[in-house]
Amino acid sequence: MAADNRCKLEMVGFSILMQESMRSLYRWSAWLCLSMMLWTAAAESTHNHPSQTEAASCSICVAAHSTSPTVSSTHVRPVFSTVGVLREEAVIAQARLDVFELGSRGPPVL
Repeated sequence: MAADNRCKLEMVGFSILMQESMRSLYRWSAWLCLSMMLWTAAAESTHNHPSQTEAASCSICVAAHSTSPTVSSTHVRPVFSTVGVLREEAVIAQARLDVFELGSRGPPVL
């Protein structure tokens, strides 16, 4: 019986260690991805070429200086139609006086 409990405790301890190691693995991989993304963005935005011919063959420069595609669509005028008619109904609220409202009043008017 004592051996079974010890085995269960060891398994629980092993499980906790695995969870902590997985958390640290996720944390380090997230930091690695974030730092790689920031370094790539910095390198792409600050790189330069000594001559125009090298810039013409650089895929980053070609993508950055290419023109954006033009939108070719025909504009159709919207059609407005009545979907429904709003019918107003008179609403009469039931007045109710609570006991606590009897003791509370505003300041006197001068």
